[in-house]
Amino acid sequence: MHFTMKNTARMKILLIQPPVRDFYDTDIRLQPIGLCYIRAAIRHFIPDVEVIIKDYHSGCGRKTVSIPKELAYLAEYYPVADKSPFSVFHRYYHFGASFDAIAAELAEIRPDIVGISSLFTPYYREALEVARRVKMRPGVPVVMGGPHVSEVPEKVLDSPFVDYIIQGEGERPMVEFIQYLRGRIRVEEVSGLGYKRRQKLCLNQRRQNYHIDQLPFPDLSDFPPARYKLNGRPMTFMITSRGCPHRCSFCSVHSVFGAGYRSRSVSNILEEIELRHRQGYRVIDFEDDNLTYHMNDFRELCRRLIERFPGRQMEFVAMNGTSYMNLNDELLELMLHAGFTKLNLSLVSADKDVRASAGRPHTLEAYVKVVDKAVELSFKTVSYHILGLPGDSIAGMVNTLAFNARLPVLLGASPFYRTPKSPLAQGLQLTEEDYIKARLTALAAGTGPFRPEDIYTLFITVRVINFLKGLDIPESSDLDTLLSQTWNDNRTRIGIEMLGEFLKTGVLNFHTSGGNIPNKKFNAELFIRVLDEAGHIGCLNGKRILTQGPIYGTPTVS
Repeated sequence: MHFTMKNTARMKILLIQPPVRDFYDTDIRLQPIGLCYIRAAIRHFIPDVEVIIKDYHSGCGRKTVSIPKELAYLAEYYPVADKSPFSVFHRYYHFGASFDAIAAELAEIRPDIVGISSLFTPYYREALEVARRVKMRPGVPVVMGGPHVSEVPEKVLDSPFVDYIIQGEGERPMVEFIQYLRGRIRVEEVSGLGYKRRQKLCLNQRRQNYHIDQLPFPDLSDFPPARYKLNGRPMTFMITSRGCPHRCSFCSVHSVFGAGYRSRSVSNILEEIELRHRQGYRVIDFEDDNLTYHMNDFRELCRRLIERFPGRQMEFVAMNGTSYMNLNDELLELMLHAGFTKLNLSLVSADKDVRASAGRPHTLEAYVKVVDKAVELSFKTVSYHILGLPGDSIAGMVNTLAFNARLPVLLGASPFYRTPKSPLAQGLQLTEEDYIKARLTALAAGTGPFRPEDIYTLFITVRVINFLKGLDIPESSDLDTLLSQTWNDNRTRIGIEMLGEFLKTGVLNFHTSGGNIPNKKFNAELFIRVLDEAGHIGCLNGKRILTQGPIYGTPTVS
């Protein structure tokens, strides 16, 4: 079905960020920056078109819904509302506006075109349900884009509720798509467009997007600065580059941006930062896949930020992670003075062979050097690694956790999930069940030789280690001594009591309002193995907690 719009003088385009369903949700990284880029491009190249963005994900609350059948096994792992410091998940939620509320607002807005963002594979059903609600009003074309669409374009386009799809970056294709609807170009000329012709799915060739320095800055005018915050301060996203020079086996970023890597000029980045400061934003989250790849440019950016915002008037973060291979002592010092206070480092694994198989051209020596300097500069550092990565082993994961446990950094563990078009998915015929399980809460089920119980145990082990790292102990000590002390803070007291009970009985409990309940999926021996191999835990205040000695059990996990 093809759409043409003769009367386009009052064309109204609605761009939608759909709600999602999962056991948990972030309340921080939700700004629909991609849709804001598309709106800016449309308004720049076709100024007589009205463009509205609706974020139906953030700021709309949550509601408990049924767990989908593909994830029903997780009810055994998240059975109760655990109120301990080691809690993970419990209920399955709908995060965002209800589909009925979205349909009602669609009827009020009466858009001529609806664009829907499908960012993440496990939430594709939510995007399609929004599309279904749009199609309840005849004659409104639905175009869907985003990483999931670029990964499996034919499957998305095959839906009866999707008329068109856009592969890759969306600015140029959306502008050309509107020109097609106005009858100014042929459908075949729209870059990266997918459409249906006589029951056949057609995919146009993708062409290069607009030059990265010529893209209009994202149009945030539909959202007041207070809509998205970090620690109570207005926050916005910023993207200084597109693509990634690396080919990590678990990543599918190249399905959207292609194999190249393009970065904006320092002056162009500074111009946008100045604009956001005038608009009232005080925190900027750089969402690049590789922010510091061009070290000289990033060094210059930091120096100019120091000059422009002396006294760190702006705060800068990079929550998508920073490559430690592109950091050194000088750059870390500049980042600190420019307004960075946190570092998110992606280690993936402490095992050299695992890193090599994952396509990570990084060394453990470089990582430790960066961590040491970050600690010296008082950065709050989180080290991210993957649990259940194909090619890894129980011993390898234990070694990674033990290695980072000894360092004064927080651990950020993510159970592995396979996304379409990632190198690890090549040659596999992924099903809809695989799509639904492509989330960290699925505990790497169906992706490798590891049992969900193993991943679950190591995931909770990270929670326990981080709890211990955060204890503000006055001097180094051993675990037994800490467990015998009195703690005034209620959260700390509960955690210490639960650990003490575990070391006596070998059972880790859920702490609920109705009393303690044994966690039957937690593998005590595997947990003890991590503590024993670590030998000590490096607290964030520089002290140590010894973990070797006469504690419960003897590690026997093979």
